[in-house]
Amino acid sequence: MKKWMYVIGVMIIILVAILVGYYLFQNSSPKQEPRMQAESKNTVQEQNILKDNMIVNEISVSSVEKEKISPKATLVLEKYYEECDHTIKEYVKIPEEYVNKTKEELEELQEDWEVQEFSSSRVVLRKRMNSTCNEHFVIREKDGIIAVYQVKDNNEEVLKEETGITVEYLTENDKLRLEEGIRIYGEEELNSTLEDYE
Repeated sequence: MKKWMYVIGVMIIILVAILVGYYLFQNSSPKQEPRMQAESKNTVQEQNILKDNMIVNEISVSSVEKEKISPKATLVLEKYYEECDHTIKEYVKIPEEYVNKTKEELEELQEDWEVQEFSSSRVVLRKRMNSTCNEHFVIREKDGIIAVYQVKDNNEEVLKEETGITVEYLTENDKLRLEEGIRIYGEEELNSTLEDYE
């Protein structure tokens, strides 16, 4: 019986030693592992921050580079006529001397024009004119036919064309309107009005 007690005692001691060793191993490993994980996370975060800073620096450097006009850009010339409060737009191919110019360089080239919009693909220049645009017309009767006059500065009317449309078959109301002069703005409205009298 003494032998059995001795064997049981040794087994208990071995079991306790194993449990104590396991307990110590478990407590020491997790402390080191999270520390290592935290250190590796910090390193990864630092690397990410460095990468982000490099990207921001690259973006800052590239945004400092001035935008220049492309050879395929569209140029829009806007003329604002103060007397009639109209703006006439003209779309033209970009002139060679504008290609690869920055906004500042373009402003130096075009002192009379104001840069309204600037990108590599589209440039809008605007100019203020102290006059009336050339889109104003007056339709009148001249020698029995309908004539078109273009209104110039100071309301001067200059003959643009004689249409060949006779006034003899028009109503009295239409003849009276032509006598007073029918004021029209724009080529489209002019053509439409002339079609009504044909």
